[in-house]
Amino acid sequence: MSYFYTLLCFSYLLFQFACNPKQEFEEGPKEDVTSLEGTWNLISFRVEGDTTWKEPNPTVIYQKHITPTHFVWMQYETDTDSLPGTGGGTYVFDSINHTYTEDIHFFFPPGANELGQAIPFTVEMKDGKWYHTGYAKVFEFDPDIGEMVIADSNKIEEIWEKVETSSEESNLVGTWELDSYKDHGDSLRSEYPDFVKYMKLITPTHFLWVHYISEQDQVLAEGGGTYKYNGDTYTETIEFIYPSGSNQIGTVLPFDCKVDEDTWYHKGNIKRMEKDPDSGKMITKDSSRIDEVWTKYQPSI
Repeated sequence: MSYFYTLLCFSYLLFQFACNPKQEFEEGPKEDVTSLEGTWNLISFRVEGDTTWKEPNPTVIYQKHITPTHFVWMQYETDTDSLPGTGGGTYVFDSINHTYTEDIHFFFPPGANELGQAIPFTVEMKDGKWYHTGYAKVFEFDPDIGEMVIADSNKIEEIWEKVETSSEESNLVGTWELDSYKDHGDSLRSEYPDFVKYMKLITPTHFLWVHYISEQDQVLAEGGGTYKYNGDTYTETIEFIYPSGSNQIGTVLPFDCKVDEDTWYHKGNIKRMEKDPDSGKMITKDSSRIDEVWTKYQPSI
């Protein structure tokens, strides 16, 4: 899924992204691909009707994170500490027919009509790059029948490059749902209601968590970055977070952790930073205790 899916998004991105013409990629032999799992960076895209490829602005982090069960894409503006767009859900990858179909469970900004769509894409791999082509439906309200109807479609053409890793895959890789948690000082664990989702995607190189309510088309919070894991300690380096203004960008957070089959016990402290009015530097103001239990999603058979 991509932030280019609506006409509104198209106009915004044309303003945000540097429009550098690129030569057409030469046709070459297609590479077999058995899995799309991992973290991918968007390296170029082409808007429908345009003959030139465009590259993301250097200040933009545009990534797609794919686990065995879920995907999430996000666009983060580093210079403004803002998250213009994100979306995710489940997917089906057919390696024989080279198709990848996304089922959209959440989307931001809200009201973009992509929520609930199942969008098929063709998959071509050339020189290790993922050529990603498909069509997203554009809906409009029909006052005569009182329902949303398909009015048009937008062609999506993107090229993604995978973030390489030399580390072996760990038992953390996958999609996790928050099962229960303790707030600071609580003796009992609390649970979220069923309609509120709190997921964490772990690829071999990155983590991303998202807190959303799909029925209300609302993303409450999201964050991500890189991590290290040695079996007992899990350490996150935060590269983006929404809502903005948390002053946590660049923060390194170590957690004690234990993975027992499909259950992840996750404990640590998150620092709260504030600017010192006297020195102008960011200082640690306080910290919040994190005590969480996560359950791993299993791929459907």
